[in-house]
Amino acid sequence: MNVLHLVQHFKIGGLEKMAVTLMQKSQFASTSIIVSLEGNEQEAVSEWPALALFEQKLISLDKAPRFDLSIIKKLTEIIKTHEIKVIHSHHIGPMLYASLACLTNTQVKHVSTIHDAWYLKSFKQRLITKALNKLTKIHWVADAQVVANEFYNETAITADKTILNGIDLQQFNHINEATARLKLDLPADKKLIGCSARLEPGKGHLDLIKLLPLLPKDIELVFAGNGSLRFSLLSAAVSLGVVERVHFLGNVQHMQLFYSAINVMCLYSQREGLPLSILESMACGKVIVATDVGGISEVVTEEQGILVKPNDSFGLKIALLKALDMKYGLCIREHILSIADANKMSEAYDHFYNGLAS
Repeated sequence: MNVLHLVQHFKIGGLEKMAVTLMQKSQFASTSIIVSLEGNEQEAVSEWPALALFEQKLISLDKAPRFDLSIIKKLTEIIKTHEIKVIHSHHIGPMLYASLACLTNTQVKHVSTIHDAWYLKSFKQRLITKALNKLTKIHWVADAQVVANEFYNETAITADKTILNGIDLQQFNHINEATARLKLDLPADKKLIGCSARLEPGKGHLDLIKLLPLLPKDIELVFAGNGSLRFSLLSAAVSLGVVERVHFLGNVQHMQLFYSAINVMCLYSQREGLPLSILESMACGKVIVATDVGGISEVVTEEQGILVKPNDSFGLKIALLKALDMKYGLCIREHILSIADANKMSEAYDHFYNGLAS
């Protein structure tokens, strides 16, 4: 079965990593491709070198930041050239273009993964989603039960399936902390709170920086990821007098180094589905502090971490201090081994694809 995964861009993020992993692990990997609406292949590989391993399967459409009707024609050409049977869209933009492409390519089945439902707070996005669901047949998959529930509450559309995100458990494993810190040029004698997320609004980076002056001086922050807020976050750290305690690593190509170097993984997001960074850090045995949003509570129990309410800086402070004293290591990894294996995720999606063809 020939499968086309459609994403907005090839910038490193949980959604993009999930789509790439799914393509790689699928039984249909040899006949699958992954297409991004924005950017070009050269930029993609430059920012995310691991993509070079399957550059032949990458297609970028270099879409401008507005609705572009020519994208439908381009997708149709790709569908015909690669004899695509299933187009699998990830998030609202790709879902829109995939749906319109399926109007003239009726033999193609459309699967769309709901990675989170926050965008449906917008009336316009709800209207588009419900209209496309009536106009074309979309087979919806949620990446967590909470996400499926939120999706139904906003749209009255029931997801066909819930499939938890999975990660490559061979790739994510703990290595020696001192070695990891040395390779990333991080201090050996500090307690490090890490956050792996693009430096964009809603991910909680600024909240952590604002909290840092209230934490003991032997605690420092480590951010993995790039984004539009990098300079404003750096400026905030300077103005608060904590710039020496905040480490901006940019895009880290070997994330097991990052997770092995930190003591606690913190994701203080305002919205999430089921973030891969949580799963990856747990696979490396790390304690989690996260906002109780999306599907995080479906994988993090009180034995693996602490969940806090959004907009609760005092609760965040207490949680971080407690988390630094929690038991970490193999007990956390074993928990995630049982629920977040990329092979199991891929098998579930393959079964779903096969069901559409029967």
